[in-house]
Amino acid sequence: MNMIYEAHDFYLSYIWPPNMHQRPDHIQGLIFATLGALTLTPDGLLVRLAGTSEWSTVFWRGLFIGLGLLIWQIILHKKSVFKKFPPSSIKEWCSTGLAAIGTLTFVMAIKHTTVANTLVILSTMSLFAAFFSMIFLKERIALRTWVAMAFAICGIVIVFIDDLSGDDMLGKLIALTCAFVTAGNMTLIRSEKGINLPTVFAWGGFFSTIPALYFAPSLALQTQSTITLIAMGGLNALAFVLIGAGAKRIPSPEVSLLMLLETIIGPIWVWFILQEVPSDNALIGGAIVVGTLALHSLASLRKRA
Repeated sequence: MNMIYEAHDFYLSYIWPPNMHQRPDHIQGLIFATLGALTLTPDGLLVRLAGTSEWSTVFWRGLFIGLGLLIWQIILHKKSVFKKFPPSSIKEWCSTGLAAIGTLTFVMAIKHTTVANTLVILSTMSLFAAFFSMIFLKERIALRTWVAMAFAICGIVIVFIDDLSGDDMLGKLIALTCAFVTAGNMTLIRSEKGINLPTVFAWGGFFSTIPALYFAPSLALQTQSTITLIAMGGLNALAFVLIGAGAKRIPSPEVSLLMLLETIIGPIWVWFILQEVPSDNALIGGAIVVGTLALHSLASLRKRA
């Protein structure tokens, strides 16, 4: 029995070093980030359930995300919101553009390939962001990150070779584009700490509606689609607020670790509700990617301790 307790204590000390798991603000950060990650998990399912064309989904999803974050800014800043809400620098406008592309490509990927494939590919964005940080911010990449990149790329290759032609391949390529764009945005945001993130992602949602106005065959909604899209936008806005609150209190590797909940749970929602079963390649490649990212985040946490 003593051996079991000792093993339990060793496990806890490895996952959360003593100087991390005893602070009240750290516990709050874990709660906020976990709730934020869980709030994001049904996003892919809601895109499927909306029952609208891809461009119509892009329009309404972007609009409701923007409105949700605008409401949050109004709650925070009240009468001064319109002074703080518009992007105020070139970097904020660039980040807004990247956020718009990220919002658009996420929906397109979900519409053209499985939710599992999309989320597995998107989960690697933190590693791509580390690579971009080396190029543009002149930051050194640790050996563990290079190793993680190699394993993650192997996992993505396994996911891709499941189907090398047709609509499914298009969806995977769009998901990879989304991962690169979001990683680039993460790097840009890290380069300027003064960037107002709610503003950036709210305007990113609004900007994503612009091409949709041209390409969407119709923006008319049925009652069920309206409810689904409002829920989608509201949950995304809430998730952003919660994850942002968590990221202020806990190290980024822990945030990355908790964000894997979306990659794991998101496909389960779709499998349970819509019977969309991930392929064997998606399961194998996903296991490699998720396991790699989890170990990389844990190793980063140990390094910080």
